Amino acid sequence: MRLSPTHIGLLLSGVLSTFAFAQETDVSSQQEFDVIYAPAMQASSKLIIKNPLIATAKLSNRLVAVGSHGNIITRDLNSNTWKQANVPTSVLLTSVDFESDSIGYAAGHHGVILKTTDGGNTWQRIFDGFDLLDLEVAFYQQRIAELEQKIAADGDESGDLQWALDDAKFYLENAQRAKQETGPSKPILDIKTLANGDVLAVGAYNTLLVSQDKGANWQLISGRLDNPNGFHLNAIATQGDNVFIAGEAGTAYASQDGGASWSSVAPPYDGSLFGAHFDNQGRLWTYGLRGNIFVSDDLGERYTAIDSPADANLMSGYADTKGTQWIVGNSGVILEITPSLDVTEHTHPSSAVFGDMVEFNGEKVLTSRSGIYYWPAKTTQSDTAEKGLE
Repeated sequence: MRLSPTHIGLLLSGVLSTFAFAQETDVSSQQEFDVIYAPAMQASSKLIIKNPLIATAKLSNRLVAVGSHGNIITRDLNSNTWKQANVPTSVLLTSVDFESDSIGYAAGHHGVILKTTDGGNTWQRIFDGFDLLDLEVAFYQQRIAELEQKIAADGDESGDLQWALDDAKFYLENAQRAKQETGPSKPILDIKTLANGDVLAVGAYNTLLVSQDKGANWQLISGRLDNPNGFHLNAIATQGDNVFIAGEAGTAYASQDGGASWSSVAPPYDGSLFGAHFDNQGRLWTYGLRGNIFVSDDLGERYTAIDSPADANLMSGYADTKGTQWIVGNSGVILEITPSLDVTEHTHPSSAVFGDMVEFNGEKVLTSRSGIYYWPAKTTQSDTAEKGLE
């Protein structure tokens, strides 16, 4: 039930599945968990843009893309050259976001969170799965104490509190076992800087983290969400104080106060949602399995289903300055949705599995498990050589 496909699992199925969960190992020393601590290997400029890349962040004068084996690459405005950053981890990176042209965050598997203060040239590891396990142990210990106290004081005629107590003990045992035996395994699937300056991160099994001091310290606030099944949290969309989390099996959550409080919003359908974004009219767009797309004017209280010709899983999207939505996904699918909600389906000749799309320096740049592509597709020999495309 709780192992249905996640955003990253679908994006990289069959290619990077070995990244999904840590192999069992002796973790008596954290340094033995090499993938977290080994720096990303340096590669040629041709190879860094052909390795799997998942997500992008656009600065005023730079584009940053992140992906497999800790690969982070940058391209400056009016330049066709991609450069590889110095990164102190080799995990699969799933997300990246910047609060300014200098300060940004990236996150990925094994609970790793990175920070840059120089626009993405160099990165520091500020959090990892061992830190997450420490937070989980403390969280469930406190949860158990609160439930035991409430049961003793008020009784539990319905048995609901005892059920919750048993769950908390189960999760505590899992976290303790992971610290001692198997090591961290939960991926962070998205990270965003909120309007109030907080940094929010979401991930597998209802993982919800927040930092209120630019990543120096993190709190586990998963208890703020009504998610008893522990469904995965796949993506974050923000606009001002409005925050939306898209999740597995149709789960979704909304906050109107910058993440201080959360409410569950009725899912538009029972399938998983992999991406979400706000357009320039303040409308929320969310999308997921088999071409399903929904738009909402009230932060997910009510949705309008978009009649999409696509049957592929949809991963990410954005709104351009003309009010057109661009949404990308598997099998080279690129959807163009006009302000009047007319949908045109394009297919990239690569048929690549796209993870993200952004407009930069007058062209649309796509990340995929085959690296960087562009739309419209580059077809001439000179374009191919210049951009490193096949």
